[in-house]
Amino acid sequence: MTTLSNYFKQDRLTTTGLLLILISAASFWLTGLYGRPDSAFGAFIVNYAISVGFGVAVIVDTIRKHGWHYSRGKAEHTAVLLVLSFISAFALNREMNVFDDSADWLSIWVVESSIALLLAMRYQWLGTIPRYFTFFFLGAALLLFMYYAFYLLPLYVLSLIGILAMGIALHTFAPLCLGIITVVILLRAGRQERGLLYTAAAGFALPLIAAGVFLFCWGQTDKQINLIINQNNLNEGKLPNWVAVSRQLDNSPIAERILKRGLVYHEVSAFDNFFFGGMPSRSFDERKQHDPLVVLASLFFGKPNLDETERINILKAMYNSRHQAQDRLWAGDKLETISVISNVKLYPEYRMAYTEKTLTVRNNAQSSWSNQEAIYTFQLPEGSVVSSLSLWINGKEAKSRLTTKAKADSTYKTIVGVEQHDPSVVHWQEGNTISVRVFPCTTEENRKFRIGITSPLRLDGKRLVYENASFEGPQATTALETLQLSFSNKPAGLQLPGIFKQTGADIYTADRTYDPDWDISCNAPQLATTAFAFADTAYRVSEYQPQYENFSPKALYLDVNNSWTKAEYDNLYQKAKGLPVYIYYDKLVKLSDSNKDGLFDLLSRQRFSLFPVNEIKVPESALLVAKGSDASPNLSDLEGSGFADDLTAYLQVPRHIRLYNMGSGLSPYLKALKELRVFSYVNGTAEGLDALLDKHQFTRDQENESTVVIDNAGLMIQKVPGLKTADAPDHLLRLFAYNDIMKKVGADYFRRNYVQPLTIAEAEQAYIVSPVSSMIVLETQQDYERFGIDENKNSLKNASMKSSGAVPEPQEWVLIILAAGIVGTFIYRGRRAVAQL
Repeated sequence: MTTLSNYFKQDRLTTTGLLLILISAASFWLTGLYGRPDSAFGAFIVNYAISVGFGVAVIVDTIRKHGWHYSRGKAEHTAVLLVLSFISAFALNREMNVFDDSADWLSIWVVESSIALLLAMRYQWLGTIPRYFTFFFLGAALLLFMYYAFYLLPLYVLSLIGILAMGIALHTFAPLCLGIITVVILLRAGRQERGLLYTAAAGFALPLIAAGVFLFCWGQTDKQINLIINQNNLNEGKLPNWVAVSRQLDNSPIAERILKRGLVYHEVSAFDNFFFGGMPSRSFDERKQHDPLVVLASLFFGKPNLDETERINILKAMYNSRHQAQDRLWAGDKLETISVISNVKLYPEYRMAYTEKTLTVRNNAQSSWSNQEAIYTFQLPEGSVVSSLSLWINGKEAKSRLTTKAKADSTYKTIVGVEQHDPSVVHWQEGNTISVRVFPCTTEENRKFRIGITSPLRLDGKRLVYENASFEGPQATTALETLQLSFSNKPAGLQLPGIFKQTGADIYTADRTYDPDWDISCNAPQLATTAFAFADTAYRVSEYQPQYENFSPKALYLDVNNSWTKAEYDNLYQKAKGLPVYIYYDKLVKLSDSNKDGLFDLLSRQRFSLFPVNEIKVPESALLVAKGSDASPNLSDLEGSGFADDLTAYLQVPRHIRLYNMGSGLSPYLKALKELRVFSYVNGTAEGLDALLDKHQFTRDQENESTVVIDNAGLMIQKVPGLKTADAPDHLLRLFAYNDIMKKVGADYFRRNYVQPLTIAEAEQAYIVSPVSSMIVLETQQDYERFGIDENKNSLKNASMKSSGAVPEPQEWVLIILAAGIVGTFIYRGRRAVAQL
């Protein structure tokens, strides 16, 4: 029997073809991983040239040996040529999108099928076990080739017409030809060894069985969704149907695909354009994928009883897909973040930091007219606020102006949607996030913008922790990042990521590929006693020490979900000692020995809970105990529902419900209510709660009109009238104003009545992004005048790395300008006199 090495020596054409497959596959993989989107056509030309070159070589070799009897040529040559054409077809698909990017499992199947076909060419040289494995996978490969051939069926007539166009249309027939050569190999092998044919049949059948199981599970999940909706409608629930679904639906890959059907995963319709129908009607900013299982499911099953908006809301709640769900005016799929600069200054003696993030985004589209919109969502450390925005226009930095959120939004949409020239805007969002939009991102010029973030430093025991602000947006996997760290006063016990190098007395820098996960810590020094002064008012920091008051709850309310343990639940029920204990399951239910276990089973199946605090009729004597996760709707997502209406009416009267959190963090819903000062809040353990109940104590609220508490920093900021000069950073005023505004908007959050002149004036003075205010950069002064966005007066304006010390009062600015004018006049006259001499 001819050995493998001898065969490759004798059949150099096959050997060359296998090497070309490796080169072609490597080119396809590397350009997909590292190449720019506009390099897709060039990558296709490389793959196409390889397949055409090898095809010519096969034809020449066949004619030389067998004349024009091509059927007498070697099957190995045909198989190699078809695999090269298959790779070339996928490369062409990047440029001419026939089907979306393959799902990960499908990509693996494609590679496995190609390898199985190549191995089966000379299966005689394989051992018994490898041979049977090869034919098992070859049977599965036949099913894959048949799927692609059937999927491309509507293009066959058009492709026959287009074959003359450099033969590119021949790629349409590559899967069909692969299926034919696979059948030929299977029949030839089956005649010599019957068991190989049976093994291939098993390989063909197994994916069909798996698809059947998938379709069954799809049907069951689809049924579960519809039953949840029916139950919510039957109970006349005040929460929307999508909330009920996102709370109870099993978090499975199939559920995710049902929700993303038509948004991310391509769907088809037997009654509407068949395979090329089902295009999404609303943008969802996630890579579009082709998954044959979803294609099959969309043929057999209708859409769930949820419209597109409801499905997007569920994705936001279940998978934290808020960035992907943002409304777009222009596409952003060709954008790439190529540079990130993080300039951090710590003020450890004030337990705060100021960070400037400068990002550069590039448009990789081929067409020069393909303008795109960059949208970034920044996840800020808890309690942080945006205090500056800049956009580079024609190579020059243009700083923002602050205006109302509504005016900034309408101005941006008018310019971007109609006039299509330079703006940038930053908006506040719930959950310690902000969104930044930049337009236009052109192919001729990279766009650069900068945001400034004022943050409290988290107090962890006796150490301060600075947390990086991460972002979602145009992919930044290969972006170069430069970091710089400086201090107002260098702290003791400084711990930095190992990549930082000291480059100055108190300056550390680092260069690397972008990585969002890093932090800095140091010992917490004694708080500074100096203040920051502005507008006849000073702002100073002091230590926040929880103060306790006597409190014996008259009722316990448990916000139970799947993050609770049965032991925690039972312990609190026993600890109540005769007090009424309530949970919420469609209505407020009092626990008893007979119902508590059954109710826990029901509640612990829920992914999250939305406890209606308006059901607490006597908040002064109630204690709400919670434990939640990050996956839940935001407060704003509930706007317009009966739940939101009841909550709004309840919050018209200021209330401080005592809330004890036993988890590491709050759900977005409770976190928003906490930020709006609905709660008197304590975070701790189950044991800590036991201790408070035993001592009949709870923390006393220390906030008032002149004091705000930033509990995660162990910090209070107080407003004191009368002082005019001080040296603290102006970030004290910015953090005070942000927290004070959040207190004021809570009662009218859903009514939007919180946009009041005094609240807007407070945001403008501190120059911060908040629920009432946004920052915007426009291209020209005429644009600002046209939209009525005046330059901010009596304001801190955009923060900077030099933001510290007292800011001159308005009347002091007049004196400064007057003095400068007098000095300038004397200097001018003096020089003129010298010149005359």
